[in-house]
Amino acid sequence: GDVVQDTRGLYTKNVFGGLWGNRPPLIEANQPRTTCSCKCGERNEVSRIVGGDEAGINEFPWMARLSYFKRFYCGGMLINDRYVLTAAHCVKGFMWFMIKVTFGEHNRCNATSRPETRFVLRAIANKFSLTNFDNDIALLRLNERVPISETIKPICLPTNNQNLYVGVKAVASGWGTLTEEGKVSCTLQEVEVPVISNQECRNTKYTASMITDNMLCAGYPKTGQKDSCQGDSGGPLIAERKHDKRYELIGVVSWGNGCARVGYPGVYTRVTNYIDWIRENTQDGCYCTD
Repeated sequence: GDVVQDTRGLYTKNVFGGLWGNRPPLIEANQPRTTCSCKCGERNEVSRIVGGDEAGINEFPWMARLSYFKRFYCGGMLINDRYVLTAAHCVKGFMWFMIKVTFGEHNRCNATSRPETRFVLRAIANKFSLTNFDNDIALLRLNERVPISETIKPICLPTNNQNLYVGVKAVASGWGTLTEEGKVSCTLQEVEVPVISNQECRNTKYTASMITDNMLCAGYPKTGQKDSCQGDSGGPLIAERKHDKRYELIGVVSWGNGCARVGYPGVYTRVTNYIDWIRENTQDGCYCTD
């Protein structure tokens, strides 16, 4: 059937310079594994600059960098060996087959080791609305599985979909500009921001109708000291799980007004609202179960 050919990449390999060939079918093409022996959400402990915004090398091994026609334009994160989660506004209106996804990177301007790269076979966007950015979440199915290693690991999905995370100190990461109109950073940056309730978020300078239940706000609306910024669209907002100190994905960087402005916290897609949708659409991906 088509599925097997798709999994073997007969068509896609040809597009990206591979060869047509009667290779024997891969066993995994017929029986995709659904569970893998690996750990999700393990942040790599690294020595990092105190008080700095720069992440440690491979500190966030799930980070993916999306480029379009060789230009970096969005972030994303690995959720299993086959799928990347990103924002829908990063795929809407783009020719998804021109999106290249890069893993295991720290310094995107001066790479010492060769990062893993993949292409997108299929982009699955939820019922995304460009008018209010509701449902700003999308899945990218990669042309080949990604080998899970020390430097490339998926982020965990939330364990409890009722959790609102209010008051939780969350971490956003990306190569984003971090300052308004700034240059996109060469090295991966991180910022810690507290999650605020949607009620509080609707009482900021955003109007109440702008913040839907599918959104999550984080930042310092009163002082405006830290925020995630432009180049980080589609990147992760993560929080530490109490019981095992591993990290789960709670938000996808979606939109905001400027960067770290008073009265304008960052707005993220609320991942807990999409767990069923994510699982339904990633059944041929292998999730870490350790």
